[in-house]
Amino acid sequence: MIRAIVAFFTTAMAASAAGLTLPPGTTETFAEARALTTYRVATGAYDDGVPFEAVDGAFARRILQMTAQDRTPLELLRPLQRQLEAEGYETVFTCATRACGGFDFRFEIDVTPAPDMFVDLADYRYYAARKGPAWITFVVSTSGDVAYIQETRIGPPGDIPPVKSASAPAPQVIVLDGADVVETLVANGRAVLADLTFETGSTALAEGDYPSLRALAAFLRDNPQTTIALVGHTDAEGGAEGNMAISNARANSAKAVLTDAYGIATGRVDTHGVGFFAPVAPNDTEAGRQVNRRVEVVITSTQ
Repeated sequence: MIRAIVAFFTTAMAASAAGLTLPPGTTETFAEARALTTYRVATGAYDDGVPFEAVDGAFARRILQMTAQDRTPLELLRPLQRQLEAEGYETVFTCATRACGGFDFRFEIDVTPAPDMFVDLADYRYYAARKGPAWITFVVSTSGDVAYIQETRIGPPGDIPPVKSASAPAPQVIVLDGADVVETLVANGRAVLADLTFETGSTALAEGDYPSLRALAAFLRDNPQTTIALVGHTDAEGGAEGNMAISNARANSAKAVLTDAYGIATGRVDTHGVGFFAPVAPNDTEAGRQVNRRVEVVITSTQ
């Protein structure tokens, strides 16, 4: 049944994207659709908030992966942009990383969670275009030799047939310790510090040794030009405002260990909290909530 749904959705997407040619070897790894919803399209850069236009209509999204072949996000986006312009779409807003607003823009917009979609906070592109009442947006980034493209369409209900969303399996979170964290961080630009655990509502780390932070500190000492961001996350219990504060405090708790215990300069470690807006597991089980209460490390230097 699920295969049939995905096949039907793929056919619908192909019909709604007539003439949109994708590079050979492109794989669709995620798909979802809603018959009628309101979707916020980002129409400008972050400046104490991201300007959005609320669009009502049928919604369809797919995540595409392909071999990057040393292509930048702009090189990946440009052919898609040209094809849309040839179809009569008008570019409303496009930006790159810092011009978008960096971290703040990325976490204000709607992005499918990893592992289906990956956004390198140091190198990504965003694009929004419209043709009458129909909108399309792209988020494009790379990780290693893999390119990721999130395509989102919103428009009149007749343009995209109402289909049931195909549910992707919950991502597996692998607990990494010590050198494994550094290896993952170098390969992907991000890693979960999975030995840092928190109870619901708690922000403090218990006293003790944390192999992931010890290895991260050694990595930073060996790479003095590297800067990082620690990103705190919560489960979905409680309100958004309180969880944003809790997640930021969790990131700061991890930073305190790096700076106080291991002597890493405070200016090399940024902290952010994103609350419950980027889960990696369902929040309807205790096991899922425990996984979502986490701190991740992201490389932010571009040299």
